[in-house]
Amino acid sequence: MRHNFQDRERWRNPDWRTKFVAWWEGYDLAALSRLARTAPASRLPLRGPVAALGSAAPAGALPPEAPRPDADLERLENLQLDRQGEPVWSVARTEGAQMLWGQDCVGPGDSQWMVESVRSFGLNPAKSVLDLSAGLGGPARGIVDSYDTWVTGLEMSPLLAKLGMERSKALGVSKKAPIGHYDPEHFNQAGSFDLVLADRVMHRVRDKEGFLDRVCDCVKPKGGVLLFDYVIEGTPSSWESWNGWRDSEPLEVYPWSATRMADELTQRNLDLRISEDLTQFHRRQAVERVRRLGEALKTAVPEPRVLKALARELALWWSRLRVLGSGLRFCRYVAMRPT
Repeated sequence: MRHNFQDRERWRNPDWRTKFVAWWEGYDLAALSRLARTAPASRLPLRGPVAALGSAAPAGALPPEAPRPDADLERLENLQLDRQGEPVWSVARTEGAQMLWGQDCVGPGDSQWMVESVRSFGLNPAKSVLDLSAGLGGPARGIVDSYDTWVTGLEMSPLLAKLGMERSKALGVSKKAPIGHYDPEHFNQAGSFDLVLADRVMHRVRDKEGFLDRVCDCVKPKGGVLLFDYVIEGTPSSWESWNGWRDSEPLEVYPWSATRMADELTQRNLDLRISEDLTQFHRRQAVERVRRLGEALKTAVPEPRVLKALARELALWWSRLRVLGSGLRFCRYVAMRPT
């Protein structure tokens, strides 16, 4: 009974660390809180994994709010709204995402991972790359640094594109790694490239056939296409989780099946070299980053606005992890354009 009362005490007045652990462990915090309020109060001190997250600040203590972003960034936030009318990306979310994924990254897979992913394409100073998932530009700049090649980065979020370009300017690579905004539904990029890559873009595009047509138009003869994306595989093991994932996504998603993706590439006269299931690797990437975040939170307390955005980011990825490997897969496709 001693441990039972101790566990109940943990949930009486949960601070942000408690909420974080409860979310990641899959607990219903509201139910636990109700249970704790109906149980006798315990005088035992807080112990266990929640307390172990750190004591950099008193329980529940948070630093004061930081100033709002400038007007231009706030305007860019509101150019892309989710289905609830909230910005898909905010300055606070970019800060929270970088806490989770690493500097200049807004998803699993850091710059070095992308550098290794494009190694087989033989990039050099005479070649060019089109990155259709630029984010804050971290992977694009990593490719420039590693291969001294030219990378044009395009990003669906106006805010991320702006911040990414500012970062490229600050690092002195605005010409070799420019970042701009684009709409994949009306994609019409001029020029041709030795490699076109897109990480988790296709499943968010409604007109995927038209998008792929325009992607292929951008690829030089003997050039390559590298796609990482979510695809449907079989029947979801839990329709509740599946529908929960789709509802939690900020924008509508339209995933193809793994076979459909491969067929569409070959129908465009591309030589499909690799079709690889990376689901478990993708899951490990995400889980490892959450583990690192837990370590970081032992000594650092985010600002309230960043903490709120970080909680939203974690909730989104929790819903994705629940379906990854259970109806949804993460796959890599490598295709080459013949001469």
